[in-house]
Amino acid sequence: MTIAVSDLGGHMAGAVEGLDLGRPQDEADVRALRQALLDRLVLCIRGQALEPLPYRDAMRIFGKPMKQITPAATHPDCDEILILSSEDRDTLGDGGKLVVGAAWHTDDSYKAVPCALTMLYGVAVPSTGGDTQFVNMYAAYDDLPADTKARIAGLRVIHQYDSSRKGNKVAKRTAEDMARMPPVSHPLVRTHPETGRKALYLNPNRMELVEGLPRAESDALLDALTAHAIQPKYQYRHKWRQGDVLVWDNRCTMHKANADYPDGERRRMHRVIVQGTVPV
Repeated sequence: MTIAVSDLGGHMAGAVEGLDLGRPQDEADVRALRQALLDRLVLCIRGQALEPLPYRDAMRIFGKPMKQITPAATHPDCDEILILSSEDRDTLGDGGKLVVGAAWHTDDSYKAVPCALTMLYGVAVPSTGGDTQFVNMYAAYDDLPADTKARIAGLRVIHQYDSSRKGNKVAKRTAEDMARMPPVSHPLVRTHPETGRKALYLNPNRMELVEGLPRAESDALLDALTAHAIQPKYQYRHKWRQGDVLVWDNRCTMHKANADYPDGERRRMHRVIVQGTVPV
């Protein structure tokens, strides 16, 4: 088939309909999908009905799926799928409700090699609410004043799993897990390895400190850049439909989940992430 991408968010995000990810895709369509993602940053493939293993296998067209590191939330039939659910609880902590990704973030920045892309499949979607919001970090960087770009060029930020600056509760991890997740350093401005474009690389939920700056100055800079990046003009808000497969590029976006759906309604997503490279 010929891939047609319709506009979803003006400056970012597109939708593809009539494509069955459960079937093998020809090379031309795979190239078109990959290019559409590079161009749009967020790509929604509508109307899918996929069992776990075929879903994982379909995502190989975008990269190498990675094994999940959260055993309690890993799908029992596929260790590359993480289950995100309205029933999530902080099982190792206080047992309370956990809304994964409720604050602005980009996936895996607390790792030395973060994932490149994230795929989320809407298995059960509430009747209203539960949207996922995105921001275009290319545009946020491009619009910075020249003096700000000069100031932040070359700066690096310490990212860690349980940052003192985090905006939402994170799941408690075992001591062994935490030992495997030491703080890491990433550039504040990231160059996309495929497009060559520069983007702000922020994760308000994981950033701890700008290297070489006093705490107060670091906090002020990170807060100002975050406030700039999440302005409505850079945002796209995805309203889920049953069977949506949403793919986004963590190298040039941030996102957040909304838990504003009606009490008692179920939301279940299957997440796959694909291998990335060291941010530069």
